[in-house]
Amino acid sequence: MLAWLFDTAYDTEVRAALWSTVAAGAATVVLFVYTLGLRFATVVGARRRRHLVARWRGIFATAILSRGNAENELLPRVRRRQRTDLLEEWNRARDTVEGSAAGNLIILADRLGFARIARELLRSRRLSARLLGVQTLGHLRDADSWGAITALVASPNTALSVTAAVALAEIDPARAVEQLVPLIPQRRDWPRTRVSRILRKAGSELVSEPLYRAIRSGDEDEKIYLLQFGPLAEAEIVDALCDELIRSTNHPGVLTAALKQVSGHAGVPRLPSLARHEAWYVRMQVAKVLGRVGQVEHVSLLASLLDDPEWWVRYRAAQALVRLPFLGPNALRDLRSRQADRYARDMLEQAMAERGLA
Repeated sequence: MLAWLFDTAYDTEVRAALWSTVAAGAATVVLFVYTLGLRFATVVGARRRRHLVARWRGIFATAILSRGNAENELLPRVRRRQRTDLLEEWNRARDTVEGSAAGNLIILADRLGFARIARELLRSRRLSARLLGVQTLGHLRDADSWGAITALVASPNTALSVTAAVALAEIDPARAVEQLVPLIPQRRDWPRTRVSRILRKAGSELVSEPLYRAIRSGDEDEKIYLLQFGPLAEAEIVDALCDELIRSTNHPGVLTAALKQVSGHAGVPRLPSLARHEAWYVRMQVAKVLGRVGQVEHVSLLASLLDDPEWWVRYRAAQALVRLPFLGPNALRDLRSRQADRYARDMLEQAMAERGLA
């Protein structure tokens, strides 16, 4: 049938062209068959996974209901190729519960040997496997893996590093916060939302002291970065720290960060001098603070900021004045009329109009 391919009547170039055509056709057929096989395997694998997930989702839901269910539930055999899908589904279920329900899922996972499987994944070369292993050990609160997970916090890979940090906080929140807070300014690659979630979950009682120490001992840049997490600490600690920083530094960035966090209910030091600070954004922050906690004695200070050279300072000062609860429309109009600077009058008039007081 293919004798024509070997016909010596053809010259070399023709035979080469014929063989190339045959080879291309054969490769096309092989590729087509391979694609069909791959598609078939994908469909079959997806179907098996759906069945696996549906079956185990019911088991997890039953285990969540009571400790007895978690301890006595009949469990199907888990094949090696099913481990990854099963761990992923268990982690999804574990993410949705706390308290005794989480403990029930951990009991079930212990029966299935998840800790051993997760430790094996930590040694994998695949990043996805290592991430799954770290997440699982954190959800299991596996204290025996503390050292291995701590080593991963220093990983240059952001996803692996921050996942390890989250896992440590799940295993031992108090110990984790002590270890992680000093690292926060060094790991600017950690998403701030993830860091906030770690600290919020640990609770203000555990966060306050390590955060206070880290801010006090850090340089100006570290102080500025860490102060944004101040609301996650206890309010009295934050107020005391901000009071100390405002009294002890003239660094505009630190002052601005501290003024943003201070409640001001116990008073804010150095307000008159800060209202004359060379950095306009410090003066603007003073106006915003006084808008929150200003008293009658601060009206003249805010009025002096109405003719500041910087537009934003004038605008925030005017906004602060119209928000003071003890200044009614008549008092504001009187204050406006007493301003010698035309721009100060215009700014206060604009702020009053925004509040419907013009």
